[in-house]
Amino acid sequence: MDTYDTEMDGTKSLGDITQIVVREEATGAEFHKSSVSYRDGKITNVATFKNLPAGTRPSQDIVFVQQGGAAPAGKQLMWEGVLLVSGSNMAVSAYR
Repeated sequence: MDTYDTEMDGTKSLGDITQIVVREEATGAEFHKSSVSYRDGKITNVATFKNLPAGTRPSQDIVFVQQGGAAPAGKQLMWEGVLLVSGSNMAVSAYR
């Protein structure tokens, strides 16, 4: 599968970032990972998505939780890392 990167504004809340990813996945892609990067003169999140076969979407919506927080019921851990959230680095876990 092909992958592509997209920028996610680091001034957004964790809930806003979750919605950005859910909307991107609605186009037929699946979140793979993210990193905090310096791009175009600013520090931002750069998320990598995998293109899915035509007509498919991820089976469940993704949920981001600050590390140490409770795992959402019925969801499995799929990624852990650091995101720029509300202007500060935050260790997060992604569940699906």
